[in-house]
Amino acid sequence: MSFLRSVPGAILILLGVALLTASGAVVVQVHRLTSPERKTGPVIDFESMSMQVEEVDFLSVDAVHLRGWLLRGTPGLPAIVMCHDLGSNRASLTHLAVALRKSGFTLLVFDFRGHGESADSQSTLGLKEKRDILGALDYLEGIEGVDTERIGIYGVGMGAYAAVLAAADRPSLRVLVLDGLYPDVSYRLSRGVYDAWHFGVDHLGFAPLAAFTLLNQARLTARPASAVLEDLMGRDTLLVASEGDAELGSKIKVMYERIPEQTDVDGNLVILPATLGEGLYGSDLARYHERITAFFDNRLARWPAAPVPVS
Repeated sequence: MSFLRSVPGAILILLGVALLTASGAVVVQVHRLTSPERKTGPVIDFESMSMQVEEVDFLSVDAVHLRGWLLRGTPGLPAIVMCHDLGSNRASLTHLAVALRKSGFTLLVFDFRGHGESADSQSTLGLKEKRDILGALDYLEGIEGVDTERIGIYGVGMGAYAAVLAAADRPSLRVLVLDGLYPDVSYRLSRGVYDAWHFGVDHLGFAPLAAFTLLNQARLTARPASAVLEDLMGRDTLLVASEGDAELGSKIKVMYERIPEQTDVDGNLVILPATLGEGLYGSDLARYHERITAFFDNRLARWPAAPVPVS
């Protein structure tokens, strides 16, 4: 007791209080990050675009109820699954969906768990969202006229991360367009918690990761997307980065350079002034649509893809 009343004891108490306060702040920040405000709408007038859209319901592979849009394309052509970012919803992909629809692809655009009109209340930054994508692929199996042997997937941010994990389980995901792919969940957590504090992002990632594990009551056992990406043999992959985010852009470049070269498989890295996750307008939006649609046109619809080796 006398020690606690001494100067060293007082310092120790202050340090303990500071540590608890900092830890509590990290937990709160991680909770906010993984429980984003649910956004619905805006209401899209597809009829004015001469597009027929079906409201659809399906289940993730772990039985979470999901809502989405189905835009039927030309019979016999592949489908593209479209995956939004953390804190967003399917409506954010409307303009890109309109551009892709002109190529005749069937499109499935849906809300991830905890987003839009889908069930659940918490995000896992791509880990469990992988199960939503697998449920979307199972749903497409029942759509008549869709070539489910070669499917494309577009993902931005969290959607890109979940897309890579899903592709490891489903060889039918032949063409991947990944906008703003982060290398692992720890990196996304650190950036969300520490923002522009580079020391925290680079050296204190263990704290938000521990809070994330505590809140999800599970250990992170899945391989990070950066490692999974290297093993996706036989896939055509386009990585998209933004000039406005040099830090993430450098991570994306490293991931791209680690993808093994493959015969008759196209891999590309494109750096644009801005990307979908940042909000695009005017000529930047047109350039983005042109680059994405061209990649799907050239690699998804050109010819029936060769079988993907399963390890």
